[in-house]
Amino acid sequence: MAQAKQALAQLQREAEQRRDRAAAVRGLASVADSYAVAVVPQHRARMRTLAAVRRRAFIARLHELVAFVRGTSADEDERTLDNPAPLGSVSTAVVVTTCSACRGKCCGNGGNHAFLRTRTIREFMAVNTSLTDDAVVDAYVSYLPARSMHPGCVYQGQHGCTLPRAMRSSICNAYVCGGLQHVLDETAARTARGEVTRGVYVALRDGRTLAGGRLRELPVLSSD
Repeated sequence: MAQAKQALAQLQREAEQRRDRAAAVRGLASVADSYAVAVVPQHRARMRTLAAVRRRAFIARLHELVAFVRGTSADEDERTLDNPAPLGSVSTAVVVTTCSACRGKCCGNGGNHAFLRTRTIREFMAVNTSLTDDAVVDAYVSYLPARSMHPGCVYQGQHGCTLPRAMRSSICNAYVCGGLQHVLDETAARTARGEVTRGVYVALRDGRTLAGGRLRELPVLSSD
């Protein structure tokens, strides 16, 4: 455990050095410190046509979940994470900037189930009481992309998750990897000191080495 922490600390220092060099190349050396640093896993999956066998497996899983919800109470749902409190605008921009560069390494574990649990489906059905069982399934199927990451989650499209946040599993909405948590903490500390975060240097980790990185500006997000 101690060796792993030391290795991550070394990667963080190396990433900060790479950030400084990248900022200098772009004429931003004087404001390099305004770019937070995130060290996240590199995701090597590629976009492929969503295979029929994956689609069928996912639909079968949906039918199982809906049937379970119809015949049980919430007390019988699997335990899962609670949905997190909404993030502030800066933190949200940091998440978008970091996760889009990573391309969803953690999301890839969603496979053909997309982390959907009975609690997720129960909450959706409670809001959409007029929907039949088949309509509930169809609602989720309608957001499947024609092409998705493979290996990866069925909803992992070219530009991120194709499923609306309100329909996602709480795991998807709440999970934060170590690198993302580090940069969120760093950004929060900057804000508390009255400092501006211009962007994030996202360093991609391949095991215990850095495989690349990029200096990225924070996006301007819609308030809608």
